[in-house]
Amino acid sequence: MAIIRKILLVVAVLAVALGTFLVSAPASFGDWTLARMTEGRVRLADTSGTLWDGKGRVVVVDTAMPASDRHLLNGLVLPGQLRWQVRALPLLIGMIDATVSLDGISAPLKLSGPFGEIRGSAATLNLPSVDLGRLGSPWNTIRPSAAVGLQWDGFTLQRGVFDGKIVIELRDASSSMSPVRPLGSYRIDVDSRRSGTNVALTTVNGPLNLSGSGVWNNRSGLRFSATAESDARERDRLQGFLALLGRREGDKIVFKIGA
Repeated sequence: MAIIRKILLVVAVLAVALGTFLVSAPASFGDWTLARMTEGRVRLADTSGTLWDGKGRVVVVDTAMPASDRHLLNGLVLPGQLRWQVRALPLLIGMIDATVSLDGISAPLKLSGPFGEIRGSAATLNLPSVDLGRLGSPWNTIRPSAAVGLQWDGFTLQRGVFDGKIVIELRDASSSMSPVRPLGSYRIDVDSRRSGTNVALTTVNGPLNLSGSGVWNNRSGLRFSATAESDARERDRLQGFLALLGRREGDKIVFKIGA
């Protein structure tokens, strides 16, 4: 009986210690979770608070960086802070109930559902001018920047795979490698399903016309083909910039991202 009491005492102490740890788990555990969900491509920096009620800054890691080096957090830091709240009790039955917000978002993002199929609410996000060259190769060659807008309807994360549609707007894009400012505004449509992710680029307005399409997956990243051409008024001033993008075929420049 004495041995049983000692075992029960040890179990009770361990349970209290585990409970105390979970309650006070630091917000940096959120970075660990996000890194696992995105294979290290999206991380959290400057975290504070706890795993249940915390904040940090979102870092989109340099896409050309080897997976083994993504812990260095070199990449694009989104403006503003990400804040989150997670209810602990639903986790006991395998459910997520969390709220996430970021400076510039139209309404807090609500995440709910079982671990295997987390549902996210619709929202829009508007960010001021962002240095897209921080995303790494090939973006650091042309050093683009733009105000960024994102819009998505409800989506699901099915075992870490995003299922939904996102519209990305790059407004008044410019480049330090071009004297023409702005180059234009552009729309990127992302349609992600379990079978794969399709990406399409179109021009909204501006002297530099871009169009293209491609696919993205976790293994090989983005594989994208596009064409670029300038309008007649800015053709001379855009020649040098167009040469950075790719090879000339007639009046257009053809370029690819990925293999």
